[in-house]
Amino acid sequence: MILGAGAGHDPNDHVVAHGLFRLWDSTIRVGLLGDDQAKEWWFTNHLLMTLIAALVTLVIFVPIGRRYQGALIRGGVQPAPKGLSGLIEAFMDALRTGVVRPLLKEETDRFMPLLWALFFFILINNLLGMVPLGAVFGLAVGNQHIGGTATGNINITAGLALVAFFSIHAGGIAQVYRQLVAGTYGHHGHDDHGHNDHGHGDHGHDDHGHGAAPHPAHGGPEHGHRGHAHAISPGGAMILSPLLYVWNFAPHPFKPGADASPVVKAALWLVDLPMWAFLLGLELIGAVVKPFALSIRLFANMAAGHIVLASLMLLLPAYHGFSAGYVGGSIPIVLGCVALSFLELFVAFLQAYIFMFLTTIFVSLSVYPEH
Repeated sequence: MILGAGAGHDPNDHVVAHGLFRLWDSTIRVGLLGDDQAKEWWFTNHLLMTLIAALVTLVIFVPIGRRYQGALIRGGVQPAPKGLSGLIEAFMDALRTGVVRPLLKEETDRFMPLLWALFFFILINNLLGMVPLGAVFGLAVGNQHIGGTATGNINITAGLALVAFFSIHAGGIAQVYRQLVAGTYGHHGHDDHGHNDHGHGDHGHDDHGHGAAPHPAHGGPEHGHRGHAHAISPGGAMILSPLLYVWNFAPHPFKPGADASPVVKAALWLVDLPMWAFLLGLELIGAVVKPFALSIRLFANMAAGHIVLASLMLLLPAYHGFSAGYVGGSIPIVLGCVALSFLELFVAFLQAYIFMFLTTIFVSLSVYPEH
């Protein structure tokens, strides 16, 4: 009965947003010289599912966090988790040690709250989308539009991508800020190691993947201690860090070395600056494309599975007209739907992992630009 009810709709009906109730009305201007048009703002089923996912996330992780916080305060050993907590913490540890730490190294714990939140929030939304809440509420209260996959909505995935975008670049700026305040900005003598070829040679070298920040002599006396920055005030670092981050955001292919003559330096800078500006434009385009790709990938994969599943269900009424009944023709369709549901379950985990993994890569490129 539920399959028959679902098969009677357009396949897109399962993935598009449906308004549950109107929030408010407003007027917007279309174009600079256009007319004002009325705009209605609705609370949709996808917004409802994101709130439910957020609530489920809090219900799961707040007790886990409080348990560990209590163990730290008491100074005791945290007992081994069991049941659902054990499964969740196994996922958390696997993501931290096997995925994030090889990329972020000593900065891992600084970004783990964000990366864990992205992974589990997306995963819970994906899994909730597989629960047939629409069919259940359709039978109970007559509203078949309650429920749905929130991550199958481009607006929701775009919001998640924006969170990733600001976190990526805020992490890079914060890294420069911390190095400026600590006086470790520019260590490692980037010119002698060829890091200028990577376009980010002036910052991030205190976390070169070797543990603690290097000794000031690490830059090498033969280079005149060029990389030995002095600590500056937090206010000055707050002003300089965004500027230095942008300065090193694109490569400097003709950046002169420390031992170059003044004439050679001036000539190389005249060539380097226009090339840097051109490459900066390309890098800025890439910075926008990355979160755009994150949102499109998640949206397309989650929406496509439900559309294909609904399309298969649309074959059931067709078999009613061309066969002796539903039994003979519906068996392969139902089996196909079951197989596709298992595939969707795998995709739900896979897409949450991919979103988090790519965000980790982009954060690592921002925090460790020399790589």
